[in-house]
Amino acid sequence: MSNPINDFNWVGSQENFVDRPHIEKLAHVFVGLYGGNSNAGQYKNEDGCLVWLNEKEDWEFAIILDAHKTAESAEVVLELFKNEEPQIKQILSLPATQRMFKRLEESILDMFQSEAFLAKCRNVTGETACLIVVRKDKYVWWFSVGDCVLYLFHKELAALGQYQVNQRQFYEWVGQVNTFEQ
Repeated sequence: MSNPINDFNWVGSQENFVDRPHIEKLAHVFVGLYGGNSNAGQYKNEDGCLVWLNEKEDWEFAIILDAHKTAESAEVVLELFKNEEPQIKQILSLPATQRMFKRLEESILDMFQSEAFLAKCRNVTGETACLIVVRKDKYVWWFSVGDCVLYLFHKELAALGQYQVNQRQFYEWVGQVNTFEQ
């Protein structure tokens, strides 16, 4: 039996999925893609996502991008993470301790604040909100720039009416307008 696909990335400029929801299955993870409804005026999709998982080491890594004007900012963020994939996966392979998540956060901040990345962002049209979520063992960690929202559907939390994990932060972006340049 072949190994299931464990990596997926997409940006709306590749295929926009306007008027047609699409679902990708990666092992035990389902990724839903939808570019909006043309009857409501939607004609293009600039968003993107990236999903990596490792069932043996019990982790998932996901990025959700909500870009504006063009898909360039989402493309630049996906390129950044694809270039750093070996380093990030090495960090994710460490035991799920406070130190592992701290190293991950430091690495991601270094990536977003690097002069090379900031220079690329200055030359794109538009910007993107970016939500990064990692689940390892029984822990969930997130890094949010902008207004993407993380929901956790857990039976015990749902009984308390709790679903939303993070809070939307308006006027934060990565791209031409860049939170990391301020």
